[in-house]
Amino acid sequence: MLIIRNYEVVLESLKYIESHLEEKILVGDIAGKFGYSEYYFSRMFSKYIDISVMEYVKRRRLISAAKEIMHGKKVIDAALKYSYDSHSGFTKAFKKEYGYTPSLLSAMKMQIDDLTGGSYMSELFIKQTDEQEDKDKLFATLLNCISCNQNNANLANICKAYEVSKKAYEGMRRYSGDEYITHPLNVAIILADIGAGENAIVVGLMCDILEKTNVSRKELESNLTEKIVNIIVGLSDFDISCEFENDDIVLVKLAERLHNMRTLRFMNEDKWKCKAKETIEIYLPLAKKLGNNALTDELNNLAVEYA
Repeated sequence: MLIIRNYEVVLESLKYIESHLEEKILVGDIAGKFGYSEYYFSRMFSKYIDISVMEYVKRRRLISAAKEIMHGKKVIDAALKYSYDSHSGFTKAFKKEYGYTPSLLSAMKMQIDDLTGGSYMSELFIKQTDEQEDKDKLFATLLNCISCNQNNANLANICKAYEVSKKAYEGMRRYSGDEYITHPLNVAIILADIGAGENAIVVGLMCDILEKTNVSRKELESNLTEKIVNIIVGLSDFDISCEFENDDIVLVKLAERLHNMRTLRFMNEDKWKCKAKETIEIYLPLAKKLGNNALTDELNNLAVEYA
């Protein structure tokens, strides 16, 4: 019962932080809100979220500030809004987090606007497709994404995998009513966008093929390399308590969870909190372990939204 209570407190604290990012936030104030000492709350928070309370607050402020700068806000205004006393202090923190200055981000935004007339907004988060896009357009997006990100993938192999996947998932539908194949396609797009290699992208196109379809391992072996089949099987046998030597399994699992969280609203509301809890407890630590900030940040956003 204590573990459940602690988790619920941490979850509520994430919501509290999100709604008070523009205000002064003190660890003691949050701890007191839930009846804990600052020391106990800090340890509990770090255990679940894997970073300190104030490091988490700083990251959430920088993410919010970056998004506002991308939407045209002046750097100094974003800095002041999110509790930085000076331009230099904000710039230092921002550069440490993202590897470039907020002024460069602002300049990039202006260049994009000049080239596109302001019709395109480059996001810090992973590429999202249009809702309920059909499978062939999604596949075209995947090929373009592979080309743009130079994933060193053989497009002939990607096309072959798509045909195998399309046949396997034929006739299946998601909660949203979309063809089921749109899910693995979106998983593959996410993988391509974060720079995954050919094997991971191919597996993404078949992320739950052994669980959701009648396709057997033997059939997969007749169309795919042994290495890829082993990854698909490993994905099917995924167990968070195990250590994985193959990062492709973890990457695909994270991409699959991200797309499921993006489309969670199509499921029953009683499943939202369960999925949010799983995401915080299982998938956020995996994303952090891989060092992928984009995955970590968006999974965090969605988990807080649906918790």
